[in-house]
Amino acid sequence: MTQVAEVQALGAPVQRLWSDSVSLALEGFAISQDQGRKLLENALELGAANAKDSLKYAEELRGRLTDATSTANELLKEHVALWGELPKDPVAATQKVVAGYVEGSRKALEVGAEALKSYVNAVNDLWARLERGSQEAREQYVAFIGKLQAVVESAARKS
Repeated sequence: MTQVAEVQALGAPVQRLWSDSVSLALEGFAISQDQGRKLLENALELGAANAKDSLKYAEELRGRLTDATSTANELLKEHVALWGELPKDPVAATQKVVAGYVEGSRKALEVGAEALKSYVNAVNDLWARLERGSQEAREQYVAFIGKLQAVVESAARKS
């Protein structure tokens, strides 16, 4: 057999091997592309949900701070009015000032407690979404590896 005949005889198996390798790679790329798309969709959904909850929390906090500011302004006006009563009845005026400070402190603590509750709820919701997203990503990854194994096994059976 001549060298040309030997090269031609090797050409067919090499071409088949090359063709099978390219087909295998294309199948793998298609599966990888689908997996990447799913992961990106999950990440975008998670980001959008977190942004929505963050905006909701910020709006609630803004409302509470607005209420607290108006309450503080009212208390300040009451205290200024009480200073006018101080010369007439110092004990009663002082008691009213102290009672006003106690009430203002109580309201401030309530605002802080409600803001903290909202924050904890927002963090819990975020954590739950992250756990669900992580579980979905694991499940998708296992399915992805299974698909890749099936492609490789299929190619091995053909040869």
